[in-house]
Amino acid sequence: MTAAELKAKLPEVYFIKTKVLVETPDPKLLLENFIPDDDTPSFPEIKKGMRIYPLSITAYPSVLKSMTAMEAGAWAMTKCEQQDWELSFDNFQCCLANLEMDF
Repeated sequence: MTAAELKAKLPEVYFIKTKVLVETPDPKLLLENFIPDDDTPSFPEIKKGMRIYPLSITAYPSVLKSMTAMEAGAWAMTKCEQQDWELSFDNFQCCLANLEMDF
């Protein structure tokens, strides 16, 4: 799945790039650490129903140098679907950690 396909399929899902690891969904921390990507809409106000998955450049430096957060998230979702894993943030992080090691 591409980032564009992800946005079409799940418009409420945002994978965003952050400066540091943001472990709690704190809107203030997300906004303070947000790094815009070309395919990430300007960070909207956080609305009910949005699913925001922060991907830290400190956790996945090589992955996030070679692709946007939305591309990385779409790749992780695709890997989870291929393995019949639950689509959860923990599993997305696991996929991305493995990809980071491959780089």
